Amino acid sequence: MTDSNLGPVSSEAIAGDSTPAKSIWGIMVGVFTAPTEAFAEFKKKPTIIIPLIAILVLAGVAGALMAEYGAMMQYEMLKSSTVIPPQVLEEMRQDALDPNRLTTGLFGAIAMVILGVISALVAWFLGSVIFGKKSSFKAVWGVELVAGLIPMVGGLLRLPMVYAKGTMMVSYGLAALLPGKDFPSILYSFLYYTDIFAVWGIIVGGIGYAAIFGLSRGKGIAIAAIAFALFVVISIGLSAVGMAFAGVDITFL
Repeated sequence: MTDSNLGPVSSEAIAGDSTPAKSIWGIMVGVFTAPTEAFAEFKKKPTIIIPLIAILVLAGVAGALMAEYGAMMQYEMLKSSTVIPPQVLEEMRQDALDPNRLTTGLFGAIAMVILGVISALVAWFLGSVIFGKKSSFKAVWGVELVAGLIPMVGGLLRLPMVYAKGTMMVSYGLAALLPGKDFPSILYSFLYYTDIFAVWGIIVGGIGYAAIFGLSRGKGIAIAAIAFALFVVISIGLSAVGMAFAGVDITFL
């Protein structure tokens, strides 16, 4: 086939012109199986509404389903406190036996979105200011949300282990090599957050940032790694400050 002005037109070009754009649902599924293609499609029309709803739902469901284990974990960490009165600790223990799943789910979902926005701001700053490439914050946040589906699904896949062992202290990462440790250990906290799904999410997020900023894949992954590192530092830092005020000893190992 030919074009009167441009000459021969290949069948590949004809097929490419007629290929319909993927829906955001297709992109969200594709991020698990073909992230390069998924983010190439996402770059054409970035959207955040559906991925944001998906993150809220997954985080809320995970928080609600693991509410009693999360509450008991908090009690176990704080029961050695030197400043919390025994009666308050007993109330915490009783509440952990019958937690408010709705409140726990909502709090977990909102906290996840807030931390995600901070990570997206860091990624946007790195891509726009440090590497000098332009992209809208909407697109950057969208990449963070879509790539964030991977660790969120990973969190839900921990549920069988949580139920089987009766504790939140289970991991698909190196934290499993530190039995008996929990969040007062800085090392355990770091390894807990950086499990196999988190690493997978960093790599996929890097592919997304590379696509929307027009960077090499290595630089995209560097952006994702730095943004995730800040997420971990904030999470561990807030936890450590809370435990320190509660009189719980914080250790590195």
